[in-house]
Amino acid sequence: MIRLLRRLFLGTVFALPLALVSFAFVQTPVQAQSGSGDVDCAVCHPAFQQAWWDGAHGQASTDPIFLDAWRASGEDKTCLNCHTTGYDPKTGTWEEDGVGCESCHDSQAIDHPTEPMPTDRSAAFCGTCHTETYFEWQVSGHRSEELNCIGCHDPHATGLKTFSASVLCSTCHRTRASSFGHSEHADEGLTCADCHLGPTLTETGEGHAVRDHSFGVKLSTCNECHAYQMHDPVEVHPEPLTALEPEPIAGVETGTLRSDPSPISPVGFAMLSGIVGMASGMILAPWLERWYERIKKDEE
Repeated sequence: MIRLLRRLFLGTVFALPLALVSFAFVQTPVQAQSGSGDVDCAVCHPAFQQAWWDGAHGQASTDPIFLDAWRASGEDKTCLNCHTTGYDPKTGTWEEDGVGCESCHDSQAIDHPTEPMPTDRSAAFCGTCHTETYFEWQVSGHRSEELNCIGCHDPHATGLKTFSASVLCSTCHRTRASSFGHSEHADEGLTCADCHLGPTLTETGEGHAVRDHSFGVKLSTCNECHAYQMHDPVEVHPEPLTALEPEPIAGVETGTLRSDPSPISPVGFAMLSGIVGMASGMILAPWLERWYERIKKDEE
């Protein structure tokens, strides 16, 4: 019994200092530095950094299509406000190529990584560069349901959050997606995006709107396949159609994705360190006891 108590005491001696050091280390704020290049986000976020580098944001200023269009416009400096990070119109210089981390994240957070790096996740913020797409989104049902850009798009990879637009649509529009799967359009290989995200009618301009984000089906879209059926005498609908009630879009909060990472708990780190210290002390206790007894014999 005495030996067990002695080992528990030694374990506590090891556990307490280790737990206190871990608690203090996690609590210590990390000061981020803006624009100096000293902070490398890829050290802690390699997957995000790689997705960003492969995406349109990472290559916003180096993409050959952009460079050709920019040179054709006479190298308009206003384009660099969105295609670079930290552009200074007075000097004509910028801090980083492409849409870097600091374009969206506030690098002055004094408590990162204990707290998530603050950022504006609103559609209005995305609209500062994607102006045309933001304008189209404002008249859509998605806006009325407060489904912002990041509800569908990965801001780092700049692609959809799923491999298919139809799969993404079905996460909210489950009933309609199920019914559509049995329709003639589905049999022809059409998807939700083919009709509801058709190409814009005008040439791409500010924000590079390529697909219409109002999500409404235009007559021109139907006419691409049914150009001659508008005057077809065959009655397509023998019974009058009744107005369909709009299907509610599931709220973002019902999804499984979290836009905000959970903050690191210093208590959890301290407890884990304490357990490691306790185990280490109890394992080393027999050797420490022998060493202590040898010292006592030498003194006698």
